Amino acid sequence: MTKTIESLRQHDSMQCGIASLQMVCKYFGREYTLDSLSKLCFATTEGVSMLGINEAANTLGLHTACAKISIVMLNEAPLPCILHWNQNHFVVLYKIKKSKKFYVADPGKGLVAYTLDEFKQHWISTNSNGEDKGIVMFLETTPAFFTYKMQGEENIKEKWSFRFLFGYVKKYRKSFGQIILGLVVGSLLQLVLPFLTQSIVDVGIKNQDCTLSNKSAQLQI
Repeated sequence: MTKTIESLRQHDSMQCGIASLQMVCKYFGREYTLDSLSKLCFATTEGVSMLGINEAANTLGLHTACAKISIVMLNEAPLPCILHWNQNHFVVLYKIKKSKKFYVADPGKGLVAYTLDEFKQHWISTNSNGEDKGIVMFLETTPAFFTYKMQGEENIKEKWSFRFLFGYVKKYRKSFGQIILGLVVGSLLQLVLPFLTQSIVDVGIKNQDCTLSNKSAQLQI
């Protein structure tokens, strides 16, 4: 069964390359924000280049390979991969069905299916030796991908965890107060009870009073 990629959208027209890398990372099991990936891609006001995406992917622990290939070669290639689209955009190709249907995750449109002719119109950018070709970036994980720590990402998650906990406690502060009071009283009783029991036993033995000793036994029970 083919795994489906989750469509993640760009916030503006310049983030298509960053959003494409974000989708691939999530497909492989790691989640990053657009802002954090933007820094790794050296994004500018004009967007990012294939080189910038490549360097960011390598930093994250992904092995990459960029090439100009034909549709025939693309049909045999590992997916997902990032495509240079319309010569000014980036998308993720995540599934090919019988070499006739091409499934693309477009940061600007969402999940879109194309026929072969439609796909070629968007992807093909050059003709080499009589063969139509387009630009593609292949990506695969390395062990480093699963251990890489993005600076600031853990702090964000940690901050939100504490914020959620504080909000939860604040919402049910009355109940939490009662629970804490009960725990304090219970702890005090556990501390006092052994001394109280010993005192009753000592007094009972000293006065040879079986009633006090019996009460002590009942307290221990």
